[in-house]
Amino acid sequence: MQRKTLPGLDGIRLAAILWIVVYHFGVETTSAGVFSPGFFTTTFCAALVQVAVFWMTALSGACLGLKYARTPWHLPEYAKSRFLAIYPLFWLFFFPLFLYSDVLHHNNAGVAPWRLIFSAAGLDGYLQAWTPTFYKIGEWYLGCQILLYCLFPLLLLARRSRAGRVLAVLVPALLWAAVPFVLPATVDVYHTVCGQLPAFALGTLFGRWMAAPDSCPRALPWGVSAELVCLAGVAAAAGLPDYYTTSAAALGLFWPAFALGQLLRGVAAAAAHRAARLCYGVYLVHHVGITLVLIPRLQAAQAGPALWAAGLVLCLAGAFAAAWVGQWILKHLPAKR
Repeated sequence: MQRKTLPGLDGIRLAAILWIVVYHFGVETTSAGVFSPGFFTTTFCAALVQVAVFWMTALSGACLGLKYARTPWHLPEYAKSRFLAIYPLFWLFFFPLFLYSDVLHHNNAGVAPWRLIFSAAGLDGYLQAWTPTFYKIGEWYLGCQILLYCLFPLLLLARRSRAGRVLAVLVPALLWAAVPFVLPATVDVYHTVCGQLPAFALGTLFGRWMAAPDSCPRALPWGVSAELVCLAGVAAAAGLPDYYTTSAAALGLFWPAFALGQLLRGVAAAAAHRAARLCYGVYLVHHVGITLVLIPRLQAAQAGPALWAAGLVLCLAGAFAAAWVGQWILKHLPAKR
């Protein structure tokens, strides 16, 4: 049976990754002393990229919630699907970079070789804040996503009983309310599993609503969205940590963004779906492409506004092209018989 695609999910994924790439290009060129619009150094711009990341987290939960609301959940199938979604493409990009950087050029010579296990597990970007690693690609978010995938079975099992369903809502809500005050001040809650779990858990609820829209009032997700937007406004007015404002705003806007994406039809929907399938690869390669490939050339050319804009276009095109090549290679690798 052919899987039905939802343009709303594709649209959210594509919008989020595009803004993440543009933001990283802007801040990295600014840090390198290359011309860059001042907009990228503003607090508002930083808040927008956090909204995009929270969208990605909620989207992951929504896709899993949708899938397992329609089909039975089995641990072996779940583990295999998550493994294939993450590791082949990650390893395809990571290990050539590791060979070039650490084996041929002896970078990170002081890092113990056994820590390569963190890289193989996709956790080195996440753990780099606490311990030396061979981090190359994936940033902190990949490790956070992997750990959230490990927690998803608990969310799913909790929904099999009434008490479990209450806990599945209550625990993430309490985490959202408490973690900015419980974690040490030196820890940025936004970059932690605890900080991303509420978005992931609410995303699973959105996924269930998408799977069975007739089993709950149509106004319910819109009501949740309105409440979250109001929470964001209250948090901003009260001067609470930015985590509250950005996370509540992102989740409040998630459902309206999904509804807007659902308006895509025909060629536009097909194009968005194809581009969205490349977004994981784009996420993996874009940062290293910016720092190792584009910035040195922009510095050498003493880039102004025109070259900066051309570099941004090349960054986006190159990241999507690299993601497509990576998927093509994996597709054409000899399958084990």
